[in-house]
Amino acid sequence: MTDSSDLPGVVERFLRYVRIDTQSDADSKTTPSTEKQKDLSRLLADELRALGLADAEMDEHGYVYATLPSTLTAGEASASPTVALVAHVDTAPGEPGGPVVPVIHRGYDGSVIALPGKPTVTLDPARSPALLDHIGHDLISSDGTTLLGSDDKAGVAVIMQLAEDLLADVALPRPPIRICFTVDEEIGRGVDKLDLERLGADVAYTIDGSGTGTLSFETFNAAEAVIEVTGVNVHPGYAKDVMANAVTTLAGILSRLPGSEAPETTAGREGYWCPMEFEGTISTAKAKMILRDFTWDGLTRRKRVVESLVDAARLEHPRTKIELTITDQYKNMRTYIEEKDLRAVSFALEAAKEMGIEIEVELVRGGTDGSRMSEMGLPTPNVFNGGHDYHSRFEWNTVQNLELSLKYVKRLVRYWAAHGRDPVS
Repeated sequence: MTDSSDLPGVVERFLRYVRIDTQSDADSKTTPSTEKQKDLSRLLADELRALGLADAEMDEHGYVYATLPSTLTAGEASASPTVALVAHVDTAPGEPGGPVVPVIHRGYDGSVIALPGKPTVTLDPARSPALLDHIGHDLISSDGTTLLGSDDKAGVAVIMQLAEDLLADVALPRPPIRICFTVDEEIGRGVDKLDLERLGADVAYTIDGSGTGTLSFETFNAAEAVIEVTGVNVHPGYAKDVMANAVTTLAGILSRLPGSEAPETTAGREGYWCPMEFEGTISTAKAKMILRDFTWDGLTRRKRVVESLVDAARLEHPRTKIELTITDQYKNMRTYIEEKDLRAVSFALEAAKEMGIEIEVELVRGGTDGSRMSEMGLPTPNVFNGGHDYHSRFEWNTVQNLELSLKYVKRLVRYWAAHGRDPVS
């Protein structure tokens, strides 16, 4: 069922937003990578203005900026850091991104749920044990034909509902707040065109973490490697000592990557190589892979391994031309946050303690907009939005998780109002 007439505002917003297809495209060279991301950005700017935030606007790249004024006295507000709340509008490539048909499963009882649009796609505790922690919750999923889009439309909905709620409750103390919605986060380009000076914040939070009760301020260092092979194509019948097969050359390079350091064989702080795309013919072949490691030295080692494999292939296949391009994507944000303002982390932990929530500090085996924002000088940890099984048709969230995320972010900004004028330790 998808009736939202009796649902909290944050859930009603979430159900509306996920229906808008905003999937990004890594092959596009534009910002945003898909114009349809602007469909949601434009709607959000309109809704923020309708709430009374007159400065809300979408720029030419699809970023949305708005100001939620402080309720502190003028003197207190001027001495208080400005806090930015950030979420991204795009959804991940790899699974169908729309049209999303959200489905609500009331009063989850712990059983396996076959999704109505594609019954072979199930919400199964054997695959997602976290479901058993949500017995009694009202689950939200897609109908199984697409991903859901909690990553990060749950964060978008939380921020939008927060704005509405805080504007209606002028008695609740809040610091100066900047709202920002970004594009193309899922393809590693979420802050390529972000104007930090225009954002004008001292500290920020991305509402983009999975589950509940999680805080992340440490991510992978990341790079992308693209290998392009040009071969020599002749008829197979007289190919001896003439043909240079680009497909087999490239496949050979990838096959030499250590299988013990793949995403499916690593966890925790262990890094990996992961081929993401492969296409080709005898004449030309191309592969993209991502390299991930929690230390910069570890990422450097991974780059060198790829370079050595390519060098070896050049010697083994002298009639081919092999080109390698390695591009850094983002860095582990922990060092930057610790150097700039560790209150971004300590305040998040204290706000949770006030609510009676025990926060789990969670490593991000990936990246967020906060990775590069922290590197650029704006400390930006990542807090939870309630979602699970991102980037898949098995993705789910719950009504109760969305409400908890909203409640927590309210407490977080209230904590900054009360303690933000304290000196940086």
